Amino acid sequence: MKALCFITESTLLWVVLPLWILSGSASGIGIFFVVGLAMVVVSVAFSLYSSLAAFYWAGSLPGLLTVQDRTITSGPYRFIRQPLYVGYTFFLLGIVMLSGEFLFLVLWAAISCCLLLYTVFRERKLAERDERYASYRETVPLLLPRRGKYIPFDFTRCVPWLFIATSLVVKFLILILLPSKVKNARVLRERKPFIIALAHQTHYDGPLIFYSTWRYFRFVGTAIYVDRMRLLRNFGTIPVKRYTIDTTAIRQMLSTIKEGIPLGIAPEAARSWDGKFLSVKKEIWKLFKMLKTPIVPVKFYGIQRLWPRWAGIFSPGFSTVEFGDPVQPDDPEMERKISDFLSKEDPTFEKPYRSYRHIERLIWRCPSCGKIGSIKGFHSGFSCGSCGKSWNRPSVNKVIELHEKIKPGNMGLSFPVRDRVFFRGEEVEGLIMEDSATIGGFSLRYSDIKNSSIEKSVEPVFGTADEMVIFKSNSSALMWQEIIDFQIKFRLKRDDYHTDLWG
Repeated sequence: MKALCFITESTLLWVVLPLWILSGSASGIGIFFVVGLAMVVVSVAFSLYSSLAAFYWAGSLPGLLTVQDRTITSGPYRFIRQPLYVGYTFFLLGIVMLSGEFLFLVLWAAISCCLLLYTVFRERKLAERDERYASYRETVPLLLPRRGKYIPFDFTRCVPWLFIATSLVVKFLILILLPSKVKNARVLRERKPFIIALAHQTHYDGPLIFYSTWRYFRFVGTAIYVDRMRLLRNFGTIPVKRYTIDTTAIRQMLSTIKEGIPLGIAPEAARSWDGKFLSVKKEIWKLFKMLKTPIVPVKFYGIQRLWPRWAGIFSPGFSTVEFGDPVQPDDPEMERKISDFLSKEDPTFEKPYRSYRHIERLIWRCPSCGKIGSIKGFHSGFSCGSCGKSWNRPSVNKVIELHEKIKPGNMGLSFPVRDRVFFRGEEVEGLIMEDSATIGGFSLRYSDIKNSSIEKSVEPVFGTADEMVIFKSNSSALMWQEIIDFQIKFRLKRDDYHTDLWG
């Protein structure tokens, strides 16, 4: 019923009435025409932005006559309570100026006064019903901005304009580059907070969430990544420091949920290299329970073939986004239900990748002869420059099998392992040994390392008590992490060690 009322109202006020006013126009192009055209364009853009800010926040498009159920404090609503009324009033005035029939000014004044009286009446009723709106009414002026009378911007109560713009652009691009089917989207219709728990495979993951939803949500990302890409912070991304209890980030998450905004969290806390579901750290499960919010698992199908972490470029293609039923945080089987959904079999893994260029970042040694750095990827497969073995268009599952085969523990390894790396502004030799690594003149003892990760897919990061050791590998960042992590976890038997590979 609300949708029908909105469509009827919008058609009459924004289409039928303006066309009727313009129907008898005989005005040429003059100063009033130019001013009127400018007013129409600006007011339509302003009204559209106001409507989108309300829609992404409240889940329904506002109307001049329809009543919003939620208090909106985003976009123009931060400065005036009725931006849509202001936008429509100037729009209609612009239409009158375009027509050149200034007798219509009487009609414009009458409609504006009626809408204003109705707006004031509606606001009074809403303030009586909603204490939050009553407070908002005391803070923000009705029609004209005033100095000091506005809602300060905050990601927990305001939808960033960049989020809205990016969401619309991404939806359009995905329709062209990555036509996607969305399954079980009904779970997102209820306007309550929830956690989107996504299996993190590729850079497509975020855009596909944008594509699948019409809500404002906040991703949770690693601080080092967010700090490097400041644009992510402008989307409302919550930066979290790895391997520590980040109380600032937790407070932001709680405030966001309190305002009814969904959170996007990758339980694995890292992108998978070969498409396999990574282990989930126990701290993530504790976080889900602490937030006391339903968790909606999200599984992507088909995207691993198009833009794997080791690839340099993406390929267009088809994908599917599937939302699971909400899992309650106090469910005793919460961990199993989420893990089972995120690790569901992907039928497209039986197909080959679109391209195998840069696969040497994943297959960092030959699965046949064991030679490190001998694999070279090309469009239709990869081969070993040492033994001559080649693989022509292997499936994703076959690549996973080959990757498992070359891991330390599954295939013998001779130390030291040599590599060329960029460290502290210069190219130096890197040596991986049994109990330590040297990077140029810098010595990194495994007993001092507390955690590891990989940033930008080419930079191994090893954290010690004193610093984060970051460098760029010329061959494979994953090689460094897999060898060193294996030595620490299984040779030194460090149960307190934090890694993306073994939890």
